[in-house]
Formats: sequence, structure tokens, C-alpha cells
Amino acid sequence: MREKISIDKDWKFHYGDIPSVRNRWAWGKSGSWNQGPESRSQDDSDWTTVDLPHDFVIETEPYAYMEQEFGDDNVIPLMEDVGNIHTTAGSFKKNIGWYRKRFFIPKEDEGRKIYLVFDGVYRDSSVFLNEFFIDSHKSGYSSMKLDITDFVNYGSDNLLVVKCDSTKAEGWFYEGGGIYRHAYLLKTEKCNIENVFVDYDLDLESREVNLKIHTELNNESDSEIEIVTEIFDKDKNSVIRLFGGEYTEGTLKGTNLWDIENPYLYTAITTLFADGKEVDTISTRVGFRKIEFTADKGFYLNGQNIKLKGVCCHQNHGGLGTAMPDEMYRFRTIKLKEMGTNAYRCAHYPQATELLDVCDELGMLVMDETRLLSSARDDLEQLTFLVKRDRNHPSVIMYSIGNEEAQSQATEQGGRIAGTMIREIKKLDKSRPVTMALLMWDLKNKVPYESTDRISAISERLDVAGFNYHPERWEEYHNRYPNQPMVSTEMGTFGSTRGCYDTDSENCHRNMLDIYDNFKEFPGNARWQQTANSDYISGLFLWTGFDYYGEPTPYAWPAISSQFGIMDICGYPKDFYYYYKSWWTDEDIVHLSTHWNFRDGEKRSFAVFSNAQEVEIFVNNKSVAKKTMDKNSMLLFEDIEFEKGEIKAIGYKDKKAVSEHIVKTALECERIEISVDYLENDIAVIKAVALDKNGNFVPTANNEVEFVLDGKAKILGTSNGDPSDHTYAHSAKRRVFNGLAQAIVKFDGKVRVMAKCENAKGNTIEL
Repeated sequence: MREKISIDKDWKFHYGDIPSVRNRWAWGKSGSWNQGPESRSQDDSDWTTVDLPHDFVIETEPYAYMEQEFGDDNVIPLMEDVGNIHTTAGSFKKNIGWYRKRFFIPKEDEGRKIYLVFDGVYRDSSVFLNEFFIDSHKSGYSSMKLDITDFVNYGSDNLLVVKCDSTKAEGWFYEGGGIYRHAYLLKTEKCNIENVFVDYDLDLESREVNLKIHTELNNESDSEIEIVTEIFDKDKNSVIRLFGGEYTEGTLKGTNLWDIENPYLYTAITTLFADGKEVDTISTRVGFRKIEFTADKGFYLNGQNIKLKGVCCHQNHGGLGTAMPDEMYRFRTIKLKEMGTNAYRCAHYPQATELLDVCDELGMLVMDETRLLSSARDDLEQLTFLVKRDRNHPSVIMYSIGNEEAQSQATEQGGRIAGTMIREIKKLDKSRPVTMALLMWDLKNKVPYESTDRISAISERLDVAGFNYHPERWEEYHNRYPNQPMVSTEMGTFGSTRGCYDTDSENCHRNMLDIYDNFKEFPGNARWQQTANSDYISGLFLWTGFDYYGEPTPYAWPAISSQFGIMDICGYPKDFYYYYKSWWTDEDIVHLSTHWNFRDGEKRSFAVFSNAQEVEIFVNNKSVAKKTMDKNSMLLFEDIEFEKGEIKAIGYKDKKAVSEHIVKTALECERIEISVDYLENDIAVIKAVALDKNGNFVPTANNEVEFVLDGKAKILGTSNGDPSDHTYAHSAKRRVFNGLAQAIVKFDGKVRVMAKCENAKGNTIEL
């Protein structure tokens, strides 16, 4: 029977390449990798011991590397103006890494199939086992499943060696380096299940599901096979049992549907029999739902018209880089759901299957994207990997075949490539539409396309036309193709620094109010208002849900992260988070985008985000302004005079106060209070907050806090949302930035976490 054995623990790691004499027979004679780090004789006693997932790039110190200088304000005019891969990677040093691990395979496993699986290695990796070369893999985003049956030492020690080279880039953002996802051994019989696809048609009225189950086998035997698939509901009750071969059909009645409010999941257990003997079993989670994109009314889920309220996200987090524990995917998805987000774009590559599991469980719709518009062999293999791996996830509602391919999207070759990719997807999964993030931009000449004709080579082939930005061209395209559904695959937000109300370009901190020349008008690149009012647009995906390492925008060095996020790199909301929460949820919201720590008599302007009909501003309980709110909009209050005490916003509906936000003038930071922001399994996300003697939040505090652990625990990473903070990612010490910091702790058993603070008191919590 199938055994899946994690090999995440206790790898030996060496940073950088290892210059050594290579046996001239290494490529010429099988099993001759007997010199250097691939060999048994290599001394790795001084190598670092690490667990997976592991990102070695985030462990380096950022350094100033710029190919060009920018103006006095340090603002990057366009992201393509930053050409060097180290800069776009956040100025972290990209390098080579070596990993070594020993493991034991019992003698009784001889005669079975043994596979080695890596969910993700960034990148250009080579794998060696027992001084044999096994395989190489270029992509950092698709998995490797390697048949090592012939290379194993049965009944004795095995040496596994992995080299990965992160010095080249697949993207223009932080990509990390190393074995940054899980790895495991898979043991099966010679006849085993490779893949199961639970395809189906759903009749909404009767809730009857016509099942079409495809089972792909690896079979090195001559046995007669039979396949049984049994489906269980969430209470583990069997609801149907199907017998047959590699393709079976059946009907499931009275089905519970999967949707974003009630993400109901079933489990399909597929069992393989060879000559009447059970030899393999695989479990597949599925959800049954009906999706439809229409040209006039947008997206429907189970017959209900739903506007996609989406975000784009990269796969890194503050202090962790790309090596994220599974629990962090749930933490981040919960943060997005709290804002009202219902859709997630995997930008711009296949992301971890654990993320899709969370989206299935929490009811988050997903745009699943491959890394590159390409029909080259390796790239089609990555596309095939994506579709086969993800097609059972009910959260996945569409595939994307590329992002902003501005060099090729307007060419004949681009159209042919897109056609080939779409055909490959449809061979594997006809149930989901295909889109692509198209850009109305000539990247070579840095000018917009004069007509939507320029993208027609690809756009006409798509099930759903995808637009990155250029909302002024949506109607033009819709009028040209009135029968084609459309979606905004990417749209900008109010990019800025969390808690910043005075721009400081030297330190890469930007006030939201300084971004737009005319903030009194609704900002042109925060297009929820236009999306909400355009029935034919299925929805949008905002760039981005969280700040992320790399692509340092709008500032160059010393910034090492972007500031596009609605939340910072820790997941702490920026002020404009509340714009989306106001219009994406039913909760009564009013939020002041200001602290109240200024100079006496100073006049300040700030935004108020609310879904109230009217908002009134009070300073020390004196009414100073009142305005009416338009739907899907926001308010700007100008020249409000600062006065120590408090500022309060009250939101009214039908003349009745329904929401309130108070911000008080804070004194000096007296203590840093830590608490558990999120806890799941053995991972705790610890929040550090600066408070004054009255318990008020101190929005300007930058005291250093040390997270001291008592018990069996480890700091996985710390961060604070400052885009130019260069503190070592895994440091136990971190300054609060504008009053906040975060630590991510892995623990075992009862553990105490203490906050030891600079010029302030700390507290202790228990996990």
C-alpha cells in the first residue's frame, strides 16, 4: 500500500557553490559522482542543519545594488527601469545552495516503487542519490516526482544531494532560493495510482451531479485491475460507490454545493485492485459547484451573480521569505476574508497546494496562473503540472496562461502559443475557462496601444478576456466583443506605507495622500467604483493583498519590498484596507486615515473610509466637519486643525449613528504588549503593539523588542512592515515600526514568550 513519508527534517545545508575537482567520469559513467558535494566522502559536519521549507536567500543581508540612480525623491518611474535581478529581488543576494540528507529504506521495500517528491525547489536544481545523477529541473514553481526505485540502497543508508541555483530569475520579484516547499518519499506497489480527476456536470435545479471519474495509473504489471471510488460527505458518510476501470461514471443526488459562504467538501477515496488484491488508495477532496462567466452580467456561482472582489498575491511573508509554514496560508487567507475578499489570483506562478487547500476550506475563489506564456516543452510540462494538480480544487474557477507578456502578446507567435496552451488545458480540464492578464501597453516603446486590435491575437482565443489596468479601454473592448466575458485581472490600489502620514523618501516611507496629484477626485487607479458599476466586468484582482519582498516600488534602495499591498508584509492593515472592507462587507465601517500626534495648531488633511451615508468629524467632542458619502467612494477632509486629545469620526445611516472610530493623542511608549494574533498547530503569529501609560496605541513608536523564548521553540521570522528595514529576517530582535511588529514562532509543548523592550516594559504570554 501507499506510504507518504515526510523528509522535511534535518537536512545539511551549505550556502554558495563548492569549488572542487570533479571526477572526469561523472557525466561519462553511471554512478561516478564520487567527488565533491555529491559524494559520500564529502565532509558536511560543518554544514548548517535546516528543516524544510527553507529559503536561504532571505537569510542574507540586503545590500545596495543599483544599475542606475533615480531623482532626488528616489521614486522609480516604471518598474522596468530597475533592470538588475538583485534589485528586483529586494537586494537580497541570489546564490547557489547545496543540500544533503541521509535516509534509510528497509530491505523489505525492494520490489516496490520508490518515488522522491519535491513540491518546490527554487531553482535550476540537480538531484543526486548514492552518487548517481537522478534528474534536473529548471522551474522553481512546479514540483518534481522522481522515480528512484533503481538507485536506492535497500536495507542500508542512502545519501540524497540537491544543488539549486537561484542566481537566475524567472520573475521580476523576490523569488527566494532553496528547497522552499515540502519534500517526501512515496512508496507504492508496481501498479499504483498517479492521478485522479473527479470531473462532473451539475444540474442546479435538482442538485444532481453526473460524475465522470478519470484515474491515471502507473502499471508495470500484467495484473487485471479494478478501480473503486467511494465518495464520503463531510460527516464521513458514504454517499456513492462506483466500480470500473480508469474511467467510471455515476450519479450523485441531493448534493450539498460548495460556495464562498458554505464551502462544503466531499472526499473521494479511490482504491486500486490488482488481481483482486488491494494495492493502492488515494484520497481526493472535491466540492461540487457551477461556475459561469457571462458577457453581460459577469460571474455566476451556483446561479448567483457575484462580483469578484479579488487580490493578487506573491508567496512570501515578512521574516519568512518564500519558506512559509502551511499554517501561514490560512492566516493570510483569513486576513483577506475579513476584508471581504472573495477571490485570489496566484501571481504569477503555481503556488503551494496547501494554499489551494485553504481556499477550498474557507471559500476563496482562485485564478490559477502558470509562470510563462510559452509552448516550449518545459513550459507546457509546467502547465500540465498545474492543471493536473489543481483541477480537483473547487476554489479554482479559471486558469491564466500568462501575465503582461507585452513583448509577445501582440505578435502572431503569441497568438499561436496561446492557442496551443489553451488546447493543452482543455485536453485535461474542460470545466474551467481560460484567461490571460493582457496589458494595453507597448513595453518596447513605453506607450499604450492605440487600439484593442493589438491584443486580439490572444484575446479572441480566450474564454474570458483579462485586462491589467487601462480601465478606460474596457468599454471599447466590450463594444468590440459584446459576447465575450471580461475580468480585470489586475488593478492598482492606494500604495503607501502603513501608518505613514508624512512622506519621507529618504527612508522610503510614503503617505497615501501624496500619491495622487488631485486626491479630491476619486483616485484613477483604485477602480472598484468603476468595476462595481460595470455589469459586464466580472470583477477585479487588486495589486496586491500584501506587501511583498522584492519589486521595491515606489522607492528604490534602501527599500527591499514593495508597497502595493492593502496590508503590509506582516498582514497588518493599511488605512485603505478599510475602503475595501467598507464596500466589500456588510459590516458598518468608519475609519480615519490619520494618527493624532501632530504639532499644536497644525492643519492636517486625511481620508475617511466608510460605508455610512454621512460622516461627521469631531475634535475633542466639537463637530468640525460633516460630509455625505457616495456609494463605493470615500471622503477627503482638509485642513482640520490639530488639538491634543482625540479626533472622532461617526458614520450615520438614516440619520442614526452606526459606526465610530476614535484616535487619541498618545504619550511616549511605556510598554510593548505582545499577544497571539493567530495560533494553529505548532505555529504562533505574535503581535507586538506599542502602548503609552494610558493604554493608547503609540503610532510613532520605534522601540526595539526582543522576543525571548522559554521552552522548546524557535523564531522562524520577525518583521514590522517597514519597507527599508534591513534587520536579519530570522532575528529575535525587531524594532516596532509605527507601533507594530510581528514574530512567527514554531513551538512544541508549553512555551513562554517574553517581550524584552528598549526603553519600555514588556509582558509574557504562554503558548
